[in-house]
Amino acid sequence: MNYLIEAILVILAVVLPLTCVLIFLKTLISNLGDSKEITKLPTNRKKGEMNK
Repeated sequence: MNYLIEAILVILAVVLPLTCVLIFLKTLISNLGDSKEITKLPTNRKKGEMNK
């Protein structure tokens, strides 16, 4: 019986943090936006113009 409780606790110690991480990553990826939209990167100016 003691091993059964320990096995359940070990499973919970692995499964619960893993599900939290997966939920966090899922929401993070969904908040990145639509991958079909392509936005152009800003063009770099010359070195002399950046110091002004």
